[in-house]
Amino acid sequence: MSFPFDLTLLEVIFIALLLFVSSAVQGVLGFGFAVIASPIIVQINPNLVPQLLALLGLPIALRVFFREKDGVDLSKVKPLIVGRLVGGPIGLLLLLNLSEKYLSIAVGVIVLIGGLGSFFGWVINRNNLNSFFAGTFSGIFGMVAAVGGPPVALLYRNTKSQEFRPSLNSVFSIGILITLSLLVLSGNLFTDHLLLFVLFLPFVLLGVRVSSSIFSKFSDSFIATSVTYFSVLSGMYVILRNLN
Repeated sequence: MSFPFDLTLLEVIFIALLLFVSSAVQGVLGFGFAVIASPIIVQINPNLVPQLLALLGLPIALRVFFREKDGVDLSKVKPLIVGRLVGGPIGLLLLLNLSEKYLSIAVGVIVLIGGLGSFFGWVINRNNLNSFFAGTFSGIFGMVAAVGGPPVALLYRNTKSQEFRPSLNSVFSIGILITLSLLVLSGNLFTDHLLLFVLFLPFVLLGVRVSSSIFSKFSDSFIATSVTYFSVLSGMYVILRNLN
C-alpha cells in the first residue's frame, strides 16, 4: 500500500497518533495542536507543513470559536486579522524560498520562541498597534510552520480563559483560511494534502471529542506547562538536528 508523499505505513500510524494527542491537548487548552505536531511532522516530511496542519487545524479552531463565540471582542480582534492579511504573503515568500533544511530550522525557531515566551511569561500590552504586529507575526509563523498562536497568546496571556480561547481561535479560524487561500492561489496545496487530510481528520476529531476524558486527572496548568517544556525542547532539537 502506498501513501501520499511516499509516507510509510509506520509513519502514517505515528502521525495519526501524534495528531490524536495534539488535538486532545487543543481540546482542553484551546491551543497546542500545531505547537506539538509541527516540529515532529516537519522532520518526517517537510512537504506536510504548513498545508496538512492548516487543513486539520481549521475544524478544531472553528469548533472552539462557535462554541464560545460570545466571548470574542471583535474590536480587539480586528487589528489581529488585518495583521494576518499582511503577514500571510510575507510568510508565503519565505515558504517558497526556504530549502527543506532552513524550513525545518524556521519551524524549530518559531516553536522555541513560543515555548520561551510561555516559560518566561512574556506579555505584550494590548493596543491596536501591538495587535497588528502580533497578527502580522502570527500570519508569518502560521504560513511557515502552521504555528500562528504564540504572538497572539502573548497578547491574551493575562485574560480569562472565557475570552482567551474564543479570541485565539477566532484569529486561528480566519488566519488559517487566509493561509489556505494563499497556498491555493500560489499552487502549493496539492491533492495529496487533501487525501491526507481526509485520512487523518477522524483521529483529530476523536482527539478533541475525548480530550476531557483523557486529561481529566491533570489540571489545565499542568498540561500547559508540559506543552511549554515540549515546545522548548522540541524547538531546540529541530534546530540543532538541522544545523549539522
